[in-house]
Amino acid sequence: MAEPRLDGVRRALVIGLGRSGVAAVNALTSRGIEVVATERQPDADGIARARAAGADVRPATDPAPIVPTVDVVVPSPGVAEHAPAIERALGEGVPVWSEPELGWRLVARDVVGITGTNGKTSVTELTAGMLSAGGVRAETCGNIGRPFTEVALASEPGTTLVAELSSFQLRFTHTLRPRIGTLLNLAEDHADWHGDAAAYADAKARLWRSQTAEDWAVINRDDPRARGLADRAPGRLAWFGHAGVTDGPGVVLTGDAMIATAPDGAVVEIALRELTSTAPHHVSNVAAATLTALLAGAGADGIVETARAFRPGRHRIETVVERDGVRWVDDSKATNPHAAAAALEAFDRILWIAGGLAKGVDLKVLGDHLGAVRHAFLIGSAADELASVCELGGVQATHHTTLEGAVRAAATMAQPGDTVLLAPACASFDMFRDYAERGDRFAASAREVTDPRQTPEAVDG
Repeated sequence: MAEPRLDGVRRALVIGLGRSGVAAVNALTSRGIEVVATERQPDADGIARARAAGADVRPATDPAPIVPTVDVVVPSPGVAEHAPAIERALGEGVPVWSEPELGWRLVARDVVGITGTNGKTSVTELTAGMLSAGGVRAETCGNIGRPFTEVALASEPGTTLVAELSSFQLRFTHTLRPRIGTLLNLAEDHADWHGDAAAYADAKARLWRSQTAEDWAVINRDDPRARGLADRAPGRLAWFGHAGVTDGPGVVLTGDAMIATAPDGAVVEIALRELTSTAPHHVSNVAAATLTALLAGAGADGIVETARAFRPGRHRIETVVERDGVRWVDDSKATNPHAAAAALEAFDRILWIAGGLAKGVDLKVLGDHLGAVRHAFLIGSAADELASVCELGGVQATHHTTLEGAVRAAATMAQPGDTVLLAPACASFDMFRDYAERGDRFAASAREVTDPRQTPEAVDG
């Protein structure tokens, strides 16, 4: 274990006591650092755990007054950079570290960092699976599953940490150095958190901030915005996508295969028909993971075996019911227009359920992806904006006060060959706890309306 690099920190403020906040509290207090922690939700589970670890927990809605009394601020990902406490810290020169930054300072493990607007979780899982199957000890962490700090401190030396890193986490990294930093794609998102698209892109590019010339940046050559950040990477570049690879390691997608070139020049080929899905976003995710795993030392057999077997996680273009020629697909994880557009391009005849909290993102970009949509069923606070998008695209749309109502309406219109697609293009927080609850309720409602034992009266009631 490396020596802690805490730069004389004696007292810290941890804002938010979700999983990452509690992990930060545990790491700091275990090293004798005094911790003040704040949590807006008085019944949050993390309060008791933080107190048990020795933190002074204060149920403050505004922790800004505490900032001048501490040496560092560690905010949870949900705390926006324009929050009063963060603005005060930045204005007064108090360091702000994300929880992964804290973990890296405590113990510098071998890190593979993965970010992007969409696909992070799938590629993180795929990459770790490929490494494990290919003879490399690997664990996932970060924005997926267990916090970075917790895994970094508990893992054995020699373990590769495959870290899903959100823009929120990357914004306040300063020394975190992934040996391989993979950028999957870049589209407008989280304007409400970062302020604008440029700040969001800047946060993503911090993935490479502390890399050296010996490290790798893996980039999607098919994505113009991601490609446009390549000059921010100080190390070596490796590309994946249809556009081809100039030289060195990379992955080229052809019409029916992906051809990966390893650093030693060995070639690995995977037929697309062998994958569990040939949807463009899935193929791109597999290509990204394949290249990342190759650079991280995975063997070819483990990569191919994992690629062939992998299925995306729940709520990501997940078929929940298929009955009477109609497929019901849960893509609740499509929380921005870029992800929803990928889903809209994956099917031929769509009854589209969309809407929620737009997060300050322009939804008009969806207008170019409505060619397969027969009708839209709109919910949530962004329904009016989406209705305008549909009108411009020549798609009829109806408003619904509940997700279940939208599902029932779609059921009355569905015909054999249709896909009823939940791809909200928006966050869930205006109506649901999170995207998982939204997806679960869609699936439950879809199963209800397709149950042959239901009478029309029961379905409509």
